[in-house]
Amino acid sequence: MKKAIFPLLLAVGAAMVAVVVTQWTLKAEIEGQASYRTDRLSMQLEFLTNNSILRPITDMQQRPDLQKYLQEVNTLVNWYFKKPAANFWGKHPDQKDPERIINEKRKLAEVEGSKQRTAKNNLPIWEECYQLVRGIFDQFSEGNYSAVASAYQGSVRLDIQSIKKEGNKLRWNILVWGGIGPIVYGGWNLKLFKAPSAQEKADYDKELARRKRRGRKQVSELPDPSTLHFAESASATKHPVFNFKLEGSDYIDDFPPGVQINYWNTPPCPPDAETLQMTFHLKSRAVSGQDQSMVFEFKIPVDSAWKGSWDGVQKVEAASDY
Repeated sequence: MKKAIFPLLLAVGAAMVAVVVTQWTLKAEIEGQASYRTDRLSMQLEFLTNNSILRPITDMQQRPDLQKYLQEVNTLVNWYFKKPAANFWGKHPDQKDPERIINEKRKLAEVEGSKQRTAKNNLPIWEECYQLVRGIFDQFSEGNYSAVASAYQGSVRLDIQSIKKEGNKLRWNILVWGGIGPIVYGGWNLKLFKAPSAQEKADYDKELARRKRRGRKQVSELPDPSTLHFAESASATKHPVFNFKLEGSDYIDDFPPGVQINYWNTPPCPPDAETLQMTFHLKSRAVSGQDQSMVFEFKIPVDSAWKGSWDGVQKVEAASDY
């Protein structure tokens, strides 16, 4: 009887030790996760508190100063990675991996179970989101973030981070800083300009002189041909390619918080276009709690790399991909 009890006691004792170890491990894991989340939130709040780029940055004529703005962005993110982010990773070095979150999603798509099909279907979108976020993250971490244009309204700043021709369309990557909650997009409108021909300029000068001689009040109503667009394109759907809130910090732990990323596809610029005017319509929640409607308008010289064929089309409805 004693011989039978002794192994039983050993088994019970081992089971109790296993339970205690398991509970201790779970407790340590839960505490570690809580500490990680708390420290990450603290890091993000420190960045948001010092986010000096969320204000008008202008030149002596009160015009948006892109180069000064980019200097401030790179100075800010350089401080962020050297101070708050470095302190954060000093406490959690085992989780420092820009691919940690996307790797979890990749694993989810491989695991058998009820959620596998959904995860597999979503993986291509997750991967594209990650690649977009990672490209900007690398610019931030290397201190060489750049943008084509930037403007500020209310409590929101919008960057046209890049314009690149892919096939026979333009891809406009945008960053929106400072929006509270999801940004509501209202679409875009693209107008294209070129210098008037010699005949158009001569006809305008002739008509302007005639009106001035007659003292016509309609002089101011005579449109200058150099200010008239010759082609126009508008969005068919209001939302960008990703019809959901895409925030960089949802994909990379130490991506600067409060930055929403997305992109639009538009037709290319016609071969004879010299200047473009792009208008974005957005709505965001203001600090006061009220919705703020914003119109961001940019006038940009056309790069030859952005040009393509329109085949005589004067207006194109360019839809999103998703």
